[in-house]
Amino acid sequence: MSVVSRVLIVDAGNTSIKFTAFEGEQVLWVERGDGCPTESGFVPEVIYFASVRSKEQSALLHADIQAEFPQSDWVTLTSQAFACGVSNAYVEPERLGIDRWLGVIAAHHLVKSDVVVVDAGTAIKVDVVNKEGVHLGGYIAAGLAMMEDALLSKTARIRYGTDEVVTGQGLPNSTARAVVEGGREMVLGFLERIYHRYPEFKWVVTGGDAQELLDSLGVSLECQPNLVALGARLVGDEQLRGNK
Repeated sequence: MSVVSRVLIVDAGNTSIKFTAFEGEQVLWVERGDGCPTESGFVPEVIYFASVRSKEQSALLHADIQAEFPQSDWVTLTSQAFACGVSNAYVEPERLGIDRWLGVIAAHHLVKSDVVVVDAGTAIKVDVVNKEGVHLGGYIAAGLAMMEDALLSKTARIRYGTDEVVTGQGLPNSTARAVVEGGREMVLGFLERIYHRYPEFKWVVTGGDAQELLDSLGVSLECQPNLVALGARLVGDEQLRGNK
């Protein structure tokens, strides 16, 4: 049972901010942007705030959002040793990215069995949690766009236009294909190794590139675009119940 009905989840990632509005258990809307969406007329009872940004950036964002909703309660979510039936594998639990922690918690509650969690965005994050709710650890790797940017920024002659990024058959026969498809093959190899290590685990994926990548491997999966927000709702509600 939810503690409050109208909740706004703020998931501040490295490159964008995702706002998810809940009315009870229902997701009303999801928006991405640099600033708080106000045109919907939605006024939350409470805001659950999860940020992987620096303390300074998070404080500025906090101030901007709170100025828009001065009457709303505020809960800043941080990674903990234990929450919502899940234990954190990190020796220093607070150093696990809050997005990873919330994704693990949400996936555990959605699947209720051994699960691999994949978040493929700016970075590709993989976490493993067993059916008892024990987080076993995970990986962070560069995402597709990040790998492409790294190659372009560290070399003088790898250059191409966006119109050159096209799909083709066989081995890449242009610089654009070589870079884009090379990065994709690296990520697929990484994910395939994890799949072979945990062949009996269910997979829950989120992030813009996740489903397309894993479809290529033929992995049976559940795609949940609001995974971090669902985890934030669980953790935030648990914290509110504890404060009552």
